[in-house]
Amino acid sequence: MFIDYLTLMMVAVVTGSLLAAFYGWRYLEAPAEAVRPWGWSFLAIGLVLAIPALHLTLTWPLPGGNNIIMGEPAVYFGVLLAVAGLVILQGHDLRPLAWLSLPGGVVLVTIAIAILQHSLTRSPVTWAIAYAAIGIGAILVPFAYRVPVLRPIAALLLVIGAAIFAFGTIGAYIEHPGPDNFGKWRPLPMRS
Repeated sequence: MFIDYLTLMMVAVVTGSLLAAFYGWRYLEAPAEAVRPWGWSFLAIGLVLAIPALHLTLTWPLPGGNNIIMGEPAVYFGVLLAVAGLVILQGHDLRPLAWLSLPGGVVLVTIAIAILQHSLTRSPVTWAIAYAAIGIGAILVPFAYRVPVLRPIAALLLVIGAAIFAFGTIGAYIEHPGPDNFGKWRPLPMRS
């Protein structure tokens, strides 16, 4: 039996996606003084996502390729959110950083295809849709600065992906503590 922190990471993905969607739709053109307090939210949720995701990526506690499809994009997304928080706090332009969401989005769409191709996760179609929605939304982010009609589309895709992750998170919180999952798990020092 292994132990993981996917539930925490899933909460962070939901929160980060919703935060990015709301900010991109509502505050993209707002003056730095008006949005500066939002930087703390981006920084906090980015760290909550990036730190366990980095551990997941480096230690591989999950079975097989799940470490790749869950850990690596979460590190990328978490670091981008944290750096976006710092950029917002400093009052700098987010446009250069927004371009980094493009390759991350391409990776998420690729992972969605891999999930379907290899039947990864218990619900491959559902999770492929979640990854693809957030991925396509991320791909649109840098273009949304020049083409304002893309903002609500990108925001909607991020919200769709976040909603699927939210339902998955609720299911994980209900299932993981159960006696057949982590309900009987004990840390190594407590094992006899």
